[in-house]
Amino acid sequence: MAIEYSTSLGEQLVETCVRENIPYAVQMELTSKCNLKCRHCFMVSDNDVELSSEEIMDIIDQLIDMGTFYLAFTGGEIFTREDLFDIARYARRRGFFLTFMTNGTLITPENMEEIKKLKPMIKFEISLYGATPRTHDYITQVEGSFERTVAAIKELIAHGIEVTIKTLLMNLNIHESGEIKALCEQLGAHHRINPGVAPKKDGSLEPLQYDLSLEDMEMYLSSHDFDLSYLLEKREKDPVHRFSCKAGKATCSIGPTGIVYPCVMMPIAVGNLREKSFKEIWHTEPSNDLKRLRNLTSDDLPVCSRCELAQYCVRCPGVVYLETGDIVGASPSACRYAKWRKYSKNQKGKGVMVMQSTGSKSAD
Repeated sequence: MAIEYSTSLGEQLVETCVRENIPYAVQMELTSKCNLKCRHCFMVSDNDVELSSEEIMDIIDQLIDMGTFYLAFTGGEIFTREDLFDIARYARRRGFFLTFMTNGTLITPENMEEIKKLKPMIKFEISLYGATPRTHDYITQVEGSFERTVAAIKELIAHGIEVTIKTLLMNLNIHESGEIKALCEQLGAHHRINPGVAPKKDGSLEPLQYDLSLEDMEMYLSSHDFDLSYLLEKREKDPVHRFSCKAGKATCSIGPTGIVYPCVMMPIAVGNLREKSFKEIWHTEPSNDLKRLRNLTSDDLPVCSRCELAQYCVRCPGVVYLETGDIVGASPSACRYAKWRKYSKNQKGKGVMVMQSTGSKSAD
């Protein structure tokens, strides 16, 4: 989870949380259920009993004691839970800054009234996969989802709610990348439009069929400037070259059944909140996996630390884990994107203008 700060004070706060292992930002996956059927979906069905609202509220109390102040609710689709606003109201009373991660299609006028009551301590991150119903609905496999998502974005912004539109670029929608950015700006929302499809949470590589090829990148991405700086290893400020990923140190994820993971993209179970307290899992009795993650340095990367593409690489340890089963290996997808960045930089250095195509390649 990337939390952005504009002041040195904010940066110092995050650095302190990383150094002291204070989980300042936590994602809670409230459910694995969803009303859409996105072709590239990361989530897998969870047949176990999800945490009750009472259990979640108890975890929220524990997070307060641990120093957490950013809490994101995600899924699945969080609006499939009837107790969502009971949970959200409790978290707001406890002082959390809340983020709802949703597809927006289930936001009703009644929901909007409840959302307004959570202001100003709430913001939304909404997934949008195309600039047209044809593309977006093909990806979600639910007709009408584009119109409902866009309507929700408009309604939220009209009521003064901060909205960030998140778009994962893949071979199904890359032809609309420019139009998606323009639509976000037209709607008045922040936008986070990035490439990179990840395997499923259970390690299935099925979604990778939708990832971009080098040809796609060279044709469509040259005019884009993606802000992925939060993933970079900032070696110059750290004499021991600590692993800059905050997962398991200052951030974590809690699954629908109470399993704690270092990150939603790093499904390594480090404890179960139905068996132990968060403090025990995080501080008193950290698992070997958690201790290993916290002690890693950039020099522990056997391949990446010596790679000639390192200066072009933006490497997510969670994606590496999903792709290879470990967190220190080379990421096939990161390597491919690094090759594209090198190509793009060389083209610009030669003064070659590579135009972004807006061709008629369709989603189907």
